[in-house]
This record gives sequence, structure tokens and C-alpha cells, in this order.
Amino acid sequence: MTTPADSRAPQEGRLATILMVDDVLPLIEIQKSYLKRTTCRVVAARTGPEALRLCEAEKPDLIFLDATMPGMDGIEVCRRLKGDPRFHALPIVLLATEDRLAACRDSGCDAVLTRPVAHEVFLETVRRFVTLQERQTPRIPASLRVEFRVRGREYAAFTKDISPEGLFLKTPRPFRIGTPVDLVVHLPGPVDLALQGDVRRVIGPRPGSHLLPGIGIRFTDLAVATRVRIEEFIRDRLPRQEPGGQEPGS
Repeated sequence: MTTPADSRAPQEGRLATILMVDDVLPLIEIQKSYLKRTTCRVVAARTGPEALRLCEAEKPDLIFLDATMPGMDGIEVCRRLKGDPRFHALPIVLLATEDRLAACRDSGCDAVLTRPVAHEVFLETVRRFVTLQERQTPRIPASLRVEFRVRGREYAAFTKDISPEGLFLKTPRPFRIGTPVDLVVHLPGPVDLALQGDVRRVIGPRPGSHLLPGIGIRFTDLAVATRVRIEEFIRDRLPRQEPGGQEPGS
């Protein structure tokens, strides 16, 4: 196996793009969910040829490949990418069962993970090869009504959660990553907050997926007073702790 290539690390301030390749959609969704507390860009492919096309089009910073896909499997995709001077430095992680580990290592990949892959093992592997922008601010579940405008059209939905950095809206409507959004968020009180943001994550409705369809929105140009109101709303709903870190009654 090769070592991580610093030349593939995303430039400071740019979101890392991670390509996930697996013919089993629920496995892709699980891997995406492991990254939910980070800010990165995830693209997905279901076949080997599609993965090669997306490498050309998306220039990912890291790729996770299922070793046992039908047709062109992840091992063959890895060999082709490592044999291409344009992608030789692209970090590739193969996911495999025990019986295919030796073949994976011979393919030139940068790491092999044995299925099933634990959450922390997956994240530690991602951090080996790319810099993740990880959310440190509290994010809480909250069902808040939101009116929002996209390209002059009006919509309404409810939030799944909210933080001082952004929120997740439960909506089946598809919007592209980067789409600007104007929002009015209704806090209890009542307090109406006018905000701007852009779409950073999209989850479409998919049969068998455990993830709610919706869009993750990052706030942009957030006024100080507005951020304070959101932080107060979150703080009032976080579990209160006694001195020494114990929750009341524990």
C-alpha cells in the first residue's frame, strides 16, 4: 500500500470532496451518515465505470471503493486509477471482506477497511487523508417552521436540527449544492429570524434509506444579534449540568 499523498490534500478553506463507490445504496448512506458532523462534499457512484467518470469530472480528494461490486469491482478501479498519472496520488481506500484483503493490498490502494466498518474507524481513515471541517458548535434536534425562497419561488418546511452555523430542512425538493437560499426561521416567542444561506448537503428520497430527505443549509453573513438568538435557543434546550459535569439527578 502507498502512503497518503500531501499533494492531494484540499487547499485551506476548500471543502474536501469524497467519492463513495458501492453498488449497495444503503451502505453509501451509512458512510454519509458517519460524516454528518463534518463539512465536506460527498459524491457517490454505484458502478466501477461510473466511479472512473466521476474521478474525471469531480477530481475527488479521497475515494472509498467497494472491493466486491459486480462487473468492474473496486480492486480493478483502484488498479486503473493508480496506473493513471493523473490519479496516481489520489488516496484510495478499499472496503472488503476478510477473504479479499490480500487482493486489495496488491492493487496499490492506500488503505483497506474490513467490513463492517465502525463509525470511528471510518472517520479516522478519512482524517488520515483529508482535512475535515468538523462542527464544534452545538447542534440540537428542533422542529421549527421555516419559509424559504429559492430562485424567486416560495417554499415552507420544518427543521430537523439547528446550530449557530446552519440547519437541516426536511423537504423532498431537490436543490443543487451551492444554491443560495433566503429563510425566515420561526423561533418560539415568537421570534422570526431572517437569514441567508446556501445548500451544503442534499439527501434525496430513496427506498430503503434510513435518512430523512432534505437539505443541509449553511448560514452566510449571519448578523451577531441573530447568532446570539440562535445560541440562546440552543443553550436553553441543552441538558443542564451540575458542577463536575453531572446532569441533574444523575
